[in-house]
Amino acid sequence: YGDYSFFSDNWSSKARNWLPTVDHPYEKAMNELIVTAPAHLQVISNGVLIEESVTENGDRLTHWKNSVPIATWLYVVGVSPFAVQYVDTFDGKSIQTWVYRQDRDAGFYDFAVPSKQVLTFYSDLIGPYSYEKLANFVSAATGGGMEAASAVAYGERSVTGERSTRWQNVIIHEIAHQWFGNSVTEHEWNHVWLSEGFATYYTLLYREYANGRDDFVDGLINSRDRVFAYYEDDYDFQLIRDELGDLDDISGAMMYQRGAWTLHMLREMIGVDAYNAGVRNYYSEYQNKTALTGDFRRHMEEISGLDLSGFFGQWLYQGGVPVLEGSWSVDDGQLTIVMAQIQEKYEFDLTVDFGISYKDGSYERISIGIAPGQPSVRSTPVEKEVLNIVVDPDTRVLARWTFERK
Repeated sequence: YGDYSFFSDNWSSKARNWLPTVDHPYEKAMNELIVTAPAHLQVISNGVLIEESVTENGDRLTHWKNSVPIATWLYVVGVSPFAVQYVDTFDGKSIQTWVYRQDRDAGFYDFAVPSKQVLTFYSDLIGPYSYEKLANFVSAATGGGMEAASAVAYGERSVTGERSTRWQNVIIHEIAHQWFGNSVTEHEWNHVWLSEGFATYYTLLYREYANGRDDFVDGLINSRDRVFAYYEDDYDFQLIRDELGDLDDISGAMMYQRGAWTLHMLREMIGVDAYNAGVRNYYSEYQNKTALTGDFRRHMEEISGLDLSGFFGQWLYQGGVPVLEGSWSVDDGQLTIVMAQIQEKYEFDLTVDFGISYKDGSYERISIGIAPGQPSVRSTPVEKEVLNIVVDPDTRVLARWTFERK
């Protein structure tokens, strides 16, 4: 709108350009920000508002104090003639909306939900919210969303006055980051999937809670399609790499989509209750600290009693995606299912479900281990007519396949 404004943009290692810091995710610290600006401008930052005063020369002095240690990329400041709404509280902490004054009505409507509902859901599922408020604010320095601790920035296009599904999902994602990425922070950038993969998957979990199973599955399928489209161009990409060449390009789509699918398959493998308990234990140990993938794996192994080295190795420390080819047939009362991995590179240890529909209306699900190398074959006597067989009917495996009746 042409108003004078100032916004920080620290991702991923730009805080050093305006603050003297050790600009790395392992360096977490509390922070205070005192800004003097013309009186018609409001200032948003991390933490709680300590002071807002008019100086002798008519300027506005604003003092924010954050008493929770955070990484430097999560420091934030926004200065603009904002319209500010104190929407609600959660656990005694303020939920706020900060939008351009010209967008007051539309912005207040867009951001009124679902912050409180999401905070409640994640607090119950994962553990306590770490910060002293939650402000959603519009920033010219942000394209989509940026999860700055306790003060989340959203792009100017986020205000539509329509509560569009896309931007509601961005809000959910950025609030999920308050737990993963912000409170539990990756100790090294090459473990950034602990931030983006978690935030993506927990967005889907909230969507399932709020909108139902179909929305959750739609999100998983969309993510799976995006993974396979990506690997058509960069088949060797792995989530955890030995070295990062460009700190301005540390994440990328696979940290979100493949990372989320890794968590989904882990949850399906060890069970929802064990998975949730393990994540709560992981969060409890590393809340307001930093962690590595090995720390998360340790908690998953302790809660499940399983050796997960192979699982983490194939999904995080190697490239590629599994491609399957198979068929089914019925001959002389014998149902035979054949499935093999056919990708040219990398090996995966998979368990794939098959949903069998019979003519009499009954249904059966069987699971078959699909190891690399020779095709897996399962033969079962059947007394009823088989109408159809569906691969992965419950959307549990990150793979692509062709499967036909012979």
